[in-house]
Amino acid sequence: MNAERSTRRTEGLHTRGRAARVVSEVLRATAEELGRVGYAALRVEEVAVRSGVNKTTIYRRWPTKSALVAAALRQITEEQAAPDTGTLRGDLLEHIQSMSAWASSPVGRGVLRMMLPERVDQEVEEIARNLRMENYARRMEPIRRGIARGELPEGTSAELVVELVYSPIVTYIMLTNEPLTEEHAAAIVDVVLAGARAGAASRDLSIYPRDKEGG
Repeated sequence: MNAERSTRRTEGLHTRGRAARVVSEVLRATAEELGRVGYAALRVEEVAVRSGVNKTTIYRRWPTKSALVAAALRQITEEQAAPDTGTLRGDLLEHIQSMSAWASSPVGRGVLRMMLPERVDQEVEEIARNLRMENYARRMEPIRRGIARGELPEGTSAELVVELVYSPIVTYIMLTNEPLTEEHAAAIVDVVLAGARAGAASRDLSIYPRDKEGG
């Protein structure tokens, strides 16, 4: 964890020019290798070959395989961050379509196939847990914007809305390995938002297990 935290400070946000290109190429190659061979079989040497970046350079920035994989997956989720379209419904639909498009891509399908059986690996589980925490916080941002704009009533639980919108979508993507249609996504979002506007999403989730576990 300490190594991972230290590498976060040196990832893409603080790089420019050639350094930024190196980071992008290495993380792209890592995601491709992860989808191709999985976590256990992933070798930094293969990432170096695929990215055209010296292995020593990779280790200097990401000293462990788990730090490298976490950075690659984090970049993917940051690229899919929910936009600010001006409406909560628009934000959710655009974000869902971005998630679905990635999940149905060759790299996305490979990564998802890897994550399911390899979650028994403690390193993979820790990476997944940390990303889940970050994604959860990121997905609440548009909900909170919607509450601030008056699209949802004051007192609406952003946590509950996130759960109701994303849980069926993530389950669908993971189980079917198929892209979600716009009609399916819109149906889920519209049902959840209708209930939230009617005041049905005001339940306090402070006792929700995710809060207790921090993820």
